[in-house]
Amino acid sequence: MQLTPEDLLIGASITFDVVISPSVLHPGNNQLPINEPQPDLVVQLRPLTIGTFQLIMKAARNDTALIPLLMIKESLVQPAMSLEQVKQLHLGLVIFLIQHIREISGLTEKKIQLVV
Repeated sequence: MQLTPEDLLIGASITFDVVISPSVLHPGNNQLPINEPQPDLVVQLRPLTIGTFQLIMKAARNDTALIPLLMIKESLVQPAMSLEQVKQLHLGLVIFLIQHIREISGLTEKKIQLVV
């Protein structure tokens, strides 16, 4: 079966629900009730396209620390956040989100180094 351009492009429009555990969202918070069921804490991500990734690399040419922040800003569908808001996320959450963005975007071969 031959693929059409639409078949190849469909993956870029899919969104993924990613559950964030309370321990990732609030690291070091030992006051969360262990036995009580916690509601799913979900964000919605979309894969990065090559066009978006090229823009990120160009924008971060002089400051590579912007790469993970721009990746999160561009991938995060719900809740949408500004770059200034993304800059305020704690490092553990940034690493968690980047791992998922890399996975859904097919960036599993070469690691992009987080520069903090």
